[in-house]
Amino acid sequence: MHVTFCRLCEAHCGLTAKVENGRITDVQPDKTNPHSQGHVCLKGITFHNVTYDPDRILTPMKRAGGPGEFAPVNWDEALDDIAARLDRVIDTHGPDAVASYKGNPIAFGIDVSFSLKAFLKTLGITKYYGAGSQDTNARLTACYLAFGSAVTYEIPDLPHTDMLLMFGANPLVSNGSMVWAPRVRHDLDAISERGRVVVVDPRRTETARRYQHVAVRANGDIWLLLGLLSVLIDERLFDTDYVADHTDGLEELAAAVAQYDLADCAERAGIDADTITDLARSFAATPRAVAYGRLGVCRGPHATLENFLLIALNLLGGKLGRKGGAIFSRQILGGSQKVLTGGYGDTRSRVGDFPSVAQFLASAMLPADILEPGPGQVRAMILTGGNMVMSAPGGQTLIDALTRLDLIVALDLYQTESNRYADYILPVPTFFERDDYPMAGLGSMIRPFVQVTDAVIPPVGEARSEWEIFNGLLVRMGQPTHGRPMDDLDKAFRLGPAGDDMGAREGWSFDALREVPHGVMVELPDPYDPWPRIAWPDGRAKLWHTMIADEFARLTPTPADTLRLITHRDIRSLNSWLHNVPRLVRSQHPELLMHPGDAARLGLSDGEAVDLSIGPASVTVCIAVTEDMRPGTVSYPHGWGHHGGWQHANAQGGSNINWLLPVGEAAVEAISGTTIMDGLEVSIRKIAAAA
Repeated sequence: MHVTFCRLCEAHCGLTAKVENGRITDVQPDKTNPHSQGHVCLKGITFHNVTYDPDRILTPMKRAGGPGEFAPVNWDEALDDIAARLDRVIDTHGPDAVASYKGNPIAFGIDVSFSLKAFLKTLGITKYYGAGSQDTNARLTACYLAFGSAVTYEIPDLPHTDMLLMFGANPLVSNGSMVWAPRVRHDLDAISERGRVVVVDPRRTETARRYQHVAVRANGDIWLLLGLLSVLIDERLFDTDYVADHTDGLEELAAAVAQYDLADCAERAGIDADTITDLARSFAATPRAVAYGRLGVCRGPHATLENFLLIALNLLGGKLGRKGGAIFSRQILGGSQKVLTGGYGDTRSRVGDFPSVAQFLASAMLPADILEPGPGQVRAMILTGGNMVMSAPGGQTLIDALTRLDLIVALDLYQTESNRYADYILPVPTFFERDDYPMAGLGSMIRPFVQVTDAVIPPVGEARSEWEIFNGLLVRMGQPTHGRPMDDLDKAFRLGPAGDDMGAREGWSFDALREVPHGVMVELPDPYDPWPRIAWPDGRAKLWHTMIADEFARLTPTPADTLRLITHRDIRSLNSWLHNVPRLVRSQHPELLMHPGDAARLGLSDGEAVDLSIGPASVTVCIAVTEDMRPGTVSYPHGWGHHGGWQHANAQGGSNINWLLPVGEAAVEAISGTTIMDGLEVSIRKIAAAA
């Protein structure tokens, strides 16, 4: 039995894999893992079906005709041609003519994170697109405004909190997004037993069903936050000494909040004022309380302001750096004790001048970056596990843009809806075929834990690691190559507080960790002094910023009589790329969830097919009538409607609602580059019966 861990999300749950004759035959949860303690979701224990999927790309493929028409090619021929064509693009048009797009399938391992960035930096390429502008950019922008760093974000101290107030988060399905907590349900149950777990969401999610649910309107979270802040300020319930000692901007924030009457905030949020008052007083009176938000407050029309107000709620309550409150992840890598600054606006989009956030540019501007002529026009792309045709806005406009490129190189597991337009698809390993360390969880680590795993099996077919592929290209382009990511990370780990200082003290190294394959809990400095991590020169967190003033100026209430669309996910799904595993998708049904009152008003019945539209764009979906939805809000899952090179996924039906999203400047929140994907007004039209 081989010990490893899952790399599908931040939970990094421990796994064991049974190997017979060089092939994985069974995967089970690792009950000896001291962090996950036997927890795992169905995705992790079925992932070997991806490793051996008959639709998986296992040899380099070269386009031999139209989109989706490929023929096998040997590695040397592929790398020689790619290097020559990439050199030609850069020599002719400069490095700004090349862009990259990083997606989820290989994002939670260290290889692509390290080797892609090193490769791009060597070639002078700065255009880094990815899922960030569909996911985290607004949250990280708010952190930049409050803390001076877009890569320093606060997380809830789940083991010690007595009140958890969650906005737009569904951890029983996500396993704790931007929180490394593999046993998150056990954490939430313990909090609920000793205190209170409150879930703010327009849908009665899987998490909301288990705890207290506050059903706000779509786009209503921001008004609830304003109401909570107004109660804290008006009733002087905030921690005055803490705010004076550690923050700036209370006066400006209070003046902005005072513009909004509590009764108006309650009406716009769609809940009663007494509920807001109760939550605010309870939050203030509970020393160990914390507010936490995730995807549901990261993709609306005022996403950055929502996330900034959520941080302000924790700061006014005196919760940041308090046990049971909001903490910054413990630092474990050497050199990372330094304050991490910036991460906002390091580059800006060529069209629209939107900022990068943690390096990610606004994906809604990618079609324009390809189609609009001028200096820096994108002519080549490198896709690492990214399937933006399914995950990003743009629809047909994005496809039209991809067909105009001189070169597309994809490193992936499958032929997807995006890389079917590529010139080359290069096969990469699944996580069972990789050495790894849970790097993706370090920024959200609550309980200090470390684990190193060797590959369970050698790469299947001709798959190669990203590090090997990028170095192979650099050699052919006459550029310096880079060391193995695991070696570089081992050194950084050994120089950190849990490491052996390169043998100078007692501690851990990756070689030592291989002797304890289930992983170990380690001692690290406590996280309850966050102020050295504040990146602003004065070391004080900000309750106000000039850019927040601009966001208040454009704040408008959502009309109450409109129908608004949000998304949801299934615990057996992961964005757009696990729908080719029969065991995962056989019980999933992509449906538009709708409240019975809305269905009756529109004359619709359960199971009926309708046209769902945003402006002129329309897709066909099936209705599922449920009391779980708040009236006025409908919800459809992300990542369906396949037409790539995966046969089982193509047969599952459903529609890609991202095709409804517009592209261009009007589709982007200017302050963060976030694509506005949730809370958009939709219309629904019955499909006329055939004659």
